[in-house]
This record gives sequence, structure tokens and C-alpha cells, in this order.
Amino acid sequence: MVERHQPQIRSVAHRAEKDPSASPGLRETAAKPEVTSRRRDRCEAALCLHGEGLPTKEIARRLGASRNAVRRWVRAGRFVPYRRAPGSSRLDRHLPFVEARWQEGQHSATALYRELHAHGFTGGYDIVRRWAARRKRGAPARPPSTRIPSTRRITRWLTGDLAALSPEDRAFTEALCSAAPKLSQAAEVIRAFADLLRQNDPTGLTPWLDAAAATDLGGFVTGLRRDEPAVRAAIVEPWSNGPVEGQVNRLKLIKRSMYGRAGFDLLRQRVLHAA
Repeated sequence: MVERHQPQIRSVAHRAEKDPSASPGLRETAAKPEVTSRRRDRCEAALCLHGEGLPTKEIARRLGASRNAVRRWVRAGRFVPYRRAPGSSRLDRHLPFVEARWQEGQHSATALYRELHAHGFTGGYDIVRRWAARRKRGAPARPPSTRIPSTRRITRWLTGDLAALSPEDRAFTEALCSAAPKLSQAAEVIRAFADLLRQNDPTGLTPWLDAAAATDLGGFVTGLRRDEPAVRAAIVEPWSNGPVEGQVNRLKLIKRSMYGRAGFDLLRQRVLHAA
């Protein structure tokens, strides 16, 4: 659902960029046009193949894309431009020194790198070379390391405790909820479902299912209704399949340590020995 509300997310981020006091640290760095065009073509092709009824695995095989990427495109139902943020550079804290040396006439990237290394610079030569090349071209300085929050991060903000967020994150989340009422409504429903699980209240499940079915979470509700007895048992019973999953994970780890070639007898002995 968050992926489907990318226009609203970008709009909120752009407003925050114009008014840094509202939510600082948000800026979008666009990919190269030719890269964006290739991604758009693959996304549109994936949506066409999905419309023809092909499964995700076959679409990924035909397009040479990962299954996660295909799932993301299908869920969004449209092309979503890739957001890439420039990472912080090890040169950042040495910029005053290197700028001063540049103004003094030291325009050799090699000499600058040697001087920086003597001052505790731990980065590579290529960082200094690229910085010197930009300065020689008169290109603007690299923008600060800022970005639009990822889908996963926004999801965590929406479904978690708003009071526990930082002021900047809370301001962004509140602005997004105002710009995307359906997303805000779905987030409230998800938080209510989490409360049901924490409070062990099975009587609230049916009203919750009815309320959630009226939102964009209809598909999720349909899946829960198919397994409603299991959902009710998860609410009221003290049991968890966590220990079982932990044992399965341990078994896979031991098996993979032998490159998956262990027979049952050897694998059994190693599991028992580790226990």
C-alpha cells in the first residue's frame, strides 16, 4: 500500500525540502534518465505479462529480473521511479582542509591525497580524484546525504507508536497521513489488529474484520477469513511456533555447513551432538 502512494510520499518530501524546519533531511536523488527508461520498460513489460496471467517466477525469468522486483511492480500497479541517495563520504570531514589547499593552488589529486592521508584520511584515492575532477570542471559541490525514506521505513513509522518517533519522522508521518487518507486509515486498522494480538481479545476479531474489509486491506482480510479459526487460536492460545522455527533454522544451518551433501544419518548425529 505504501508503494501505491509514491506520488503523495514525493509530494510530502518536496514540501519538506522547501521547508526544512518541517521535516529536515529529505531530498530525492534521481537515477540517470537512460537507467530510468530501462526500468520503466521492464516494469511495463512485467505488468503486461501479469495481465496475461503469467506467474511471478515466469515473468522474472523472461525479463531477467528478480522475483521481488516483479512483486513490487505488480503490487504498485505502475512504474515507481527508483530512489537512490548519495551516501556519506569519508572526505566530508576533511573538506575544510582540502578546500583550503585547493584555494592555495594545490590542484593535484595525488598530492592532495598524500596530504589528506597524513592528516588521518582513511578513504581511497578515487574519492579525492573525483572531488578534484569536479572542482576543475567547476561543478557544484555534492549535495548532502539526504533522501526520501524507504518504503520499509515509512511502513514502520505508520504501524508503530507515533509518540516514539523523532520529531522529524513524526512530522513527515503526520504530513503523509494528511496527504493520503486511505493510507492513514489502513495504518490505523493495522495498529488496531496489533492491539488485538497483544490484548488476547478474540471477541474483537469479527468487528475488526468487518471494519478492515471496508479499507484497501480487503485482500488481507480475505486471507484472514479463510484461516479465521487459526487466527482466533493465535489470539487466545499461549503457544507459539517460534521454537519449531528456531529448530528448523538450526537444522538448515548445520546442513548448509556441509554444502547440503549430508545424508540423514550424519545430519542426525550432528544435530544430536550440537544439542
